[in-house]
Amino acid sequence: MSQAFSYKSYHTPVYRKALEIFKLSRAMAVHFTQDKHVLEMGFSACPKDRYAGYLVNESLQLAPGVASVVSAKNYGSRLERIRKIRKASKSLKTLCRNLEFSGVRESEFLGLLKKEIHLFDKMIADWIQQLRKA
Repeated sequence: MSQAFSYKSYHTPVYRKALEIFKLSRAMAVHFTQDKHVLEMGFSACPKDRYAGYLVNESLQLAPGVASVVSAKNYGSRLERIRKIRKASKSLKTLCRNLEFSGVRESEFLGLLKKEIHLFDKMIADWIQQLRKA
């Protein structure tokens, strides 16, 4: 049986941080939407619920994206995959801002998530430097 992603990708700090961001965004979305399912969030009439659903979906892309970078065969493919991760990260920041403007009262949760995303962005930048040297 072949593995889709390299075993070593699961041990990188960037991968673990991506998982943390997903877990945090999922917990926040459940809290903000009174325990709605992600599919329900996307079809809700309430903008706050929709943004929360989008937040979960975007954060779900980070960990597999990191694993795909590790398993990429050439440098160009790695850079393209990193570009997609950065795009998802930027989208997460925008969704946090949208949630703030939609009336989420628990701004300390959003502040924590934004801090984690910022740290993730720094880790990605450092990781890119390591990939360039390799």
